Amino acid sequence: MRHAALAVIALSLVAQRAAAQSKTIAEQLFNEARELVKAGSWAEACPKFEASFKQDPALGTRLNLATCYEHIGRLASAWGLYRESADLASKAGDTKRADFAQKQALVLEPRLPKLMIKPPPQPPAGFTVQRDGAPVNAGEFGIALYADPGVHEVTASAPGFEAVSQKVTLVEGKTETVAIPDLVARPEPVKPDEKPEQPFADTTPISPTRKYIGLGIGGAGIVVVGVGLVIGAQAISANNRAKELCGNDLVCSAENFDEGKKLVADGRSKATISTVLVVAGGAAIAAGAVVYLTAPRARERTTAARLFPVIHQTGAGIGLAGTF
Repeated sequence: MRHAALAVIALSLVAQRAAAQSKTIAEQLFNEARELVKAGSWAEACPKFEASFKQDPALGTRLNLATCYEHIGRLASAWGLYRESADLASKAGDTKRADFAQKQALVLEPRLPKLMIKPPPQPPAGFTVQRDGAPVNAGEFGIALYADPGVHEVTASAPGFEAVSQKVTLVEGKTETVAIPDLVARPEPVKPDEKPEQPFADTTPISPTRKYIGLGIGGAGIVVVGVGLVIGAQAISANNRAKELCGNDLVCSAENFDEGKKLVADGRSKATISTVLVVAGGAAIAAGAVVYLTAPRARERTTAARLFPVIHQTGAGIGLAGTF
């Protein structure tokens, strides 16, 4: 209990010191404000009175701040402070100050401008109004309330709607009305045009193995065509010799019959082989071009191929074997 009592006493002393310090600061500010008033610098004096009032809301400071507001044209603010001072002075039994404050409030009242704020007929959910940055209670809507002369800004807003701001200039003794229009819904944010997805560009280099195979097949085809042309030339030569021996009709005499028959058969056989080789070689050239030009861009497994000649009773050709 003893320790608790000591703690209470300590806290009380701290509070008393803080209050004493606040009163000291308030008095200094008040005195400085009074000096400014004597010099006629009301606009500079008012902030000093305000600061003093925050440190210590004494009745005398309140009355002086009201008088200061009156001199700088803040009539509604002055009227409000006069009314508060009159009530506080009456409760404190200070009739002199109560009468002075009441008299000043009555003198100011006819000069006070009024501002009425009318909301839209059907305000949206979350509808709020501010006057000069301060919120306006919904209970104040539609009532002409005292306000200081000068320019005021009324702003109305609601979630999902565009805010609306209006400025109004109040003059002494006049009433102004600010009718807030229906708020306009805020447009949905415009999304940037979505670009169609581009197909995946495979930048993998063409498989060199497949290219080499294509070149190999095409080269082999060229060789086969060359061989076919050589054999074709031999067939023509054999046919020409047969015509020299047996005539253009290839009708051989008895002594030249066997040799002529052999030359004709040899020429025809070589002509057939030449035709097959040329055709096969051309096909190989075409196949090689296809393999080369259609080589995939993706990595592929090892490819192997080989060419081999094919000779049978009715002719000859070329074969292609391997894995692709």
